[in-house]
Amino acid sequence: MDFYPESRIQNWINKIEESNVSEEDPGSLVVFDQMLEDVIIACFSILNAVKDREIKKADALKEFDKILSLFSKKYVFNSELKADIFMLTVEAIKASLESFKYYLEGKFSKKSIKDLIKEAVENEKSGKLDLAFDAIARAGAKVIKGEKLPDLNLPDDSLILSWIDGIDAINMVVELSRIDASEETQEDEADE
Repeated sequence: MDFYPESRIQNWINKIEESNVSEEDPGSLVVFDQMLEDVIIACFSILNAVKDREIKKADALKEFDKILSLFSKKYVFNSELKADIFMLTVEAIKASLESFKYYLEGKFSKKSIKDLIKEAVENEKSGKLDLAFDAIARAGAKVIKGEKLPDLNLPDDSLILSWIDGIDAINMVVELSRIDASEETQEDEADE
């Protein structure tokens, strides 16, 4: 099973190339959000394959590493803005993938999501970016488990914002799947 073939990332690169991206038009940046969501949906498919015993946990972890390696390759864009936003989106993808790994390995922090984010901000201030990344990935694992992401007030110039975007996107996919599930339940009840 190939959960995220190379052709899939190539499609996104092509879409970004074809898009008119502008800082003045936030709507033009939606292609990057869609790419991030697409990766997260693939990650949930991998988790479901483990739950359904279609693949082993070790293979799932390899799949996450494979996705990471695809996004770690060098891609050249026809604009600096696209290259910059792509790099930020890749940071969000890295944090998401790490969150899925922690979730799969059962590495859950006892701290609340809010405390983990606060810890990440403090670690960033003292230059410990690896610890900041780790705290955000652990917060992400809790979001995958079903905990809600609280409202956060973060400094605009923070380096960890991209990582938090990854966690936020996981939160959104979880919320959307909840809405879909409740609509399906309502439809089933209506059919009876």
